[in-house]
Amino acid sequence: MLFLLAGCASAPQDAAEGPQIYDPIEPVNRVFFAMNDAVDTMVLRPTAFVYKTAVPDPIQDMVRNFLLWLRSPVVIANSLLQGDTDNAGNATRQFFVNGVTAGLIDWGNGLGWGYRDEDFGQTLGVHGVAGGPYLVIPILGPSNGRDLVGRVVDRFFDPLTYIVSGPGARNAITIARGTGEAVDFRARNYDSINDLRASSVDYYARVRSIYLQRRDAEISNGQPPKGVQAADGSQEFEKFEPSDRPRSVTGELPANTN
Repeated sequence: MLFLLAGCASAPQDAAEGPQIYDPIEPVNRVFFAMNDAVDTMVLRPTAFVYKTAVPDPIQDMVRNFLLWLRSPVVIANSLLQGDTDNAGNATRQFFVNGVTAGLIDWGNGLGWGYRDEDFGQTLGVHGVAGGPYLVIPILGPSNGRDLVGRVVDRFFDPLTYIVSGPGARNAITIARGTGEAVDFRARNYDSINDLRASSVDYYARVRSIYLQRRDAEISNGQPPKGVQAADGSQEFEKFEPSDRPRSVTGELPANTN
């Protein structure tokens, strides 16, 4: 799983002031952030570089499509819990149609079949649950109390939890899947993340602020209250995807051409 750009801080308490930073254990979070940054420098970044330069683009697209397809049941469940039947319908259609090729080919590409990524953390946010304290989890990266609960619940929405027998096999698949998502995300955003790190006076604070804005946009489907900005006014990574959500999108659903 990607250590960087995987969660956010708490939801805004005052829409007029924008997302509020609630980071009561910042010293501990900074230690974990430094550890994760070291993992990126020594392992993830070089691996992503080799992957993006050595693997042909069509193969990379297939890997991304497969990872997205695996996640579709979680998106469907959470869309229904949020009352978003349009998004659930699009995700269901894409899951079954792409299932003909085990998700390797996105048959709906360009046909308006796209859908927003949804998780149980977002579902809780939609129903008014605040994010709670900002957390940096070793290996997993930025998160908060609400989204940690969401991660656990999403495991129950994932069919692989029930299809794969034995804790050893499940753990192996979880690690392999998370590693694939991490490398795919890091490769696609290779230069942007490197530039952010190089240009930041306080890398930790900058990522935290970006996450506040990003997670709020995901919960509101790209339509935050007027006047809301990240704590530092940054509009960076508006098109970035969460590390464990390959090819996810926010905002309005694509136009349905059917």
